[in-house]
Amino acid sequence: MLKNVIQRFRKLSPACLALLVTAPMLSANEAPGQGEKLKIVFLMGQSNMVGHFHPGTGWYLTQPVYVPPARTATAKSRYFNWKEFYWSGIRFATGSEAYNARGKALIEERSELRRLWRSRYYDNFSRRAEKEGKTLENNDWNTNEWGPPPQLQEQFKGMGTRQFMTIFLHQKAEEAGLYKRMAEHIESPENKLHPEKALQLIAKRDEGIAGDLKRVRDLFLNGATAEDYLALEKQLAGSPRPKAENRLEHAKLLEDAINLPIAKRTYITAFGEVAGKKVKDAGVQYSSVTHGPLTIGYGKGPSRVGPEYPFGISFEDLVDGPVLLVKCAWGGTSLHTDWRPPSLATDDKPMGDRLRWALGHIREVLADPGKYHPDYNPEVGYELAGLVWFQGWNDAGNEDYGKQLVHFIKDFRQAVKAPELPVICGLLGHQAWAFNSFNGEVNSGMLHAAEHPELKGRVDLVNTLKYFPVELGMKQSVAAAYGKESEAYREAERIIGRATSKDPTHYHGAAKFAYLTGDAMARKLVNLLQGSTPSIHQEAKAIQDKN
Repeated sequence: MLKNVIQRFRKLSPACLALLVTAPMLSANEAPGQGEKLKIVFLMGQSNMVGHFHPGTGWYLTQPVYVPPARTATAKSRYFNWKEFYWSGIRFATGSEAYNARGKALIEERSELRRLWRSRYYDNFSRRAEKEGKTLENNDWNTNEWGPPPQLQEQFKGMGTRQFMTIFLHQKAEEAGLYKRMAEHIESPENKLHPEKALQLIAKRDEGIAGDLKRVRDLFLNGATAEDYLALEKQLAGSPRPKAENRLEHAKLLEDAINLPIAKRTYITAFGEVAGKKVKDAGVQYSSVTHGPLTIGYGKGPSRVGPEYPFGISFEDLVDGPVLLVKCAWGGTSLHTDWRPPSLATDDKPMGDRLRWALGHIREVLADPGKYHPDYNPEVGYELAGLVWFQGWNDAGNEDYGKQLVHFIKDFRQAVKAPELPVICGLLGHQAWAFNSFNGEVNSGMLHAAEHPELKGRVDLVNTLKYFPVELGMKQSVAAAYGKESEAYREAERIIGRATSKDPTHYHGAAKFAYLTGDAMARKLVNLLQGSTPSIHQEAKAIQDKN
């Protein structure tokens, strides 16, 4: 059982673990027989892979892309606000190398300024400061240079600490001329992507992915209309939330109402953050395990999906024979620590727990595939078809991400005894604009892995930036431009409310993004299985040439 496997892993020393993980697992069964081999695909990662997408938000697939009205791109509050589209333009402003460096320096200056004033305040006025003997009358606050502390200023009278500190920090940035310089940077003629132009790109985004959209609409709408989604919304209103044990029943309801498919030949076993049976082991945290036919409900909860659902539906459409997905995913995890490969393990930085737990589950699955897929024929066997990796948020700033990913892929291949196992990685898509595709340590690290001499040709990347619905995060920008009583805001609230899940931080919880990403991952994996060249190298060159 999974519990016993994990217990055995926990008792081993780090050195033994490294040896065990790199030792051969059960290889693809080559026993003679008739029929088709079971194709097994591994899906691993963090929150991106866990899945926070509500199928009801697929309503947005029935609609044209929402383009906020024009003033949204130019309206700005007095104080900087990341949630306002204009101010967020400091992140996507682009020009020469020197211009980009100045923009980055302004962002860093804001962070440093906020840290400075927070430190000055809390070093003198906090519970920690009180324990050090500091009082309102006896402290190290330099009134002559810094002015009176905020809690003594008349303008902040009656406010709580969090409220007045928010305004106080803004005022200090304004006094330093920072917001004026940030606005000047955005408005500079050197900027090739002013927020007004960015708004125009949003309007044209779906034109650039028209083929992908058509396929996804065929697979996941299959004729379902906006009215069908609204009828389902009314049908579910007031109903109890689905549970893991009635996942299939709920999936059938959605299949009848909005044509969301249930896989015919694809099954899944999910381990980690998923609605299922909790793993009762002192050495394993935040983990449940479940398996069954692929439907919605194998995401964060029994009514949520991750990339596993669209991937599996699309993959089944493209290949013959039975398919088993093995998903292992935990939110808030890093490649640097939680998924650290054994070949990089040291006494101070051991092999990652999540990788160790995942491999324990994988060993159990490969020992008895028939437990997880009813069409498995042991006389015919199985083949390991690929690994899909979607992770990276917690590795922001990890300069060694590319190197670590190379080791991770090589170690995983060795562990499952599949030295040529195809690998698909999903780029982080929050940067939204194409020229940003390979910026940052994670996305550039993935490209490094795809181009590594030992991996090149068997690793491809999905550029999720072209699928990211940046417009679904612009409700506050519309409010800043037109006011919350305006028709423009009510329209934004109506569309964004239906197109996003309650957890907006994970790609706005938009099923449109999940379906496009999962389908692209499936198509890229099939491309590698057919012996074709990874397309990311050509895509990267095109982006580089354009910039």
